[in-house]
Amino acid sequence: MSRKASLWGAFFVLWLALIPWSAGAETVTVREVVDGDSLRLTDGRRVRLVGINAPELGWDGRADQPLARDAQRALRDFIGREAVQLRYGPDRFDHHGRTLAYVSRENGESAGEHQLRLGLAMMIAIPPNISHIDRYRLAEHDARASGRGIWKEAYYHPIAASQVGLGDTGFRFVRGTVTRIGKSRKYIYLDLTPKFAIVVSHENWRYFGNEPEKFVGKELIVRGWVSRWRDKLRARVGHPSMIEIQK
Repeated sequence: MSRKASLWGAFFVLWLALIPWSAGAETVTVREVVDGDSLRLTDGRRVRLVGINAPELGWDGRADQPLARDAQRALRDFIGREAVQLRYGPDRFDHHGRTLAYVSRENGESAGEHQLRLGLAMMIAIPPNISHIDRYRLAEHDARASGRGIWKEAYYHPIAASQVGLGDTGFRFVRGTVTRIGKSRKYIYLDLTPKFAIVVSHENWRYFGNEPEKFVGKELIVRGWVSRWRDKLRARVGHPSMIEIQK
């Protein structure tokens, strides 16, 4: 083999070694911080931060949720005028067509962890984009232990499942005891009341690692988006990190 070929071979090996550090990373500039967990880029794309959910701003005449403006300001201050990096998980878009990404400064500081440590967002885990769960859980735990941000606000305290009304949709923390397990072709249902159930797909149950029946009699706090189905309410969950078993 010639010296030139050897040099090209060495360069190629080095290039392959660098791929894990650069693949999936994209440097972008932000035009606007929309709220505490989403951005609009200068190229027009809307980006939703993976792994966190911040208080909602009150669009269309609705009131802001407590600390929604603080969360927006904190994310704006974190990003400042710097370019940021996007890194992607297996799912690149949400059902609104927004780009799903882990957002960080160019020095590697995570926007998601920043919001969680300030107590201005809560951790969420939606498979298959779950690679940062452990880091995000620790960041949230730090804020909760110190009573920062949303964790000192009564608005975000868990609601008893028996007290959740049909109009109480959207992201909620709900507390209740599992009374029965139901199963369909696609889903497993953990009933907290006859009118409120946690719903997990069979595909995502693999993350739970035990039989559904083991949850019967357990008091839980579930976080997630509550939706109405006929005259009942459901909190659809895809990962056990969205459920806290109470001792």
